[in-house]
Amino acid sequence: MSEINRAPIAAIRALIEDALTAAGLPREDAAVCARLMGEADLTGADAHGVFRLPQYVRRLKAGGFNKRPNIRVDRNAPATALVDGDNAMGHLVMSRAAETAISLARETGVSWVGVRRSNHAGPAGLYAEMPAAQGMIGLYAAVANANHMAVWGGADPLLGTNPLAIGVPSGAGPMVLDMATTVVSYGTVKNYALQGKPMEKGWMVNTATGEDIVDARRAAEGLLLPIGGYKGSGLAVMLGFLAGPLNRAVFGRDVIDFNADDASETNTGHF
Repeated sequence: MSEINRAPIAAIRALIEDALTAAGLPREDAAVCARLMGEADLTGADAHGVFRLPQYVRRLKAGGFNKRPNIRVDRNAPATALVDGDNAMGHLVMSRAAETAISLARETGVSWVGVRRSNHAGPAGLYAEMPAAQGMIGLYAAVANANHMAVWGGADPLLGTNPLAIGVPSGAGPMVLDMATTVVSYGTVKNYALQGKPMEKGWMVNTATGEDIVDARRAAEGLLLPIGGYKGSGLAVMLGFLAGPLNRAVFGRDVIDFNADDASETNTGHF
């Protein structure tokens, strides 16, 4: 068994904050991202923590993120709002969206906040947990930042791993469900490829042959499989409609693969 090297979370967060600041992000914003990315690692979502740092730095340097955005909130009804992220890092946009949702719910008893022009924001559970920590029920979903799944019965990559998270308060603290609509997230595949670990059968299939892909380094040859067969595919479609077109954000063929494109605006949608 290989030895596990551990590092204090404070050191990890300091590394993230310094790296993002050096790439041009204001230190205050870098600290927000570092806190949330560190939380991802602490909760076991290690495909969304410090693992993502090199990719985020590349996008900052390539102009894929707006380093000094003007994130705007349009309250379009007493209990609803639309957040325009101005192409900021997703962690900043979704933090603002969650704060807005909590504030509206305190005032009206319920709220719905859509998000457009955002980016990859890390694990879904972070944002469902924020309302739950305030004694509320939180529901979060997003259009994933790359398409790695087909509509049920198809072979074209028209869907992402479109995640869903639900947070509820409890006496022991927030209880959170965080899941992709695929058997595993694509971040998990990337993590396995980095570590040279074999994937399980039933995670991904070759688009040409239908055979299982267990070598994560061959992920470009295949598609991720949905949870529960057609049910997972259908859930990904509906979550995509609600997070994407409803908020004037991208969906389907319009999704930018942020794993392959560091410079283009993704117009990621969430709710």
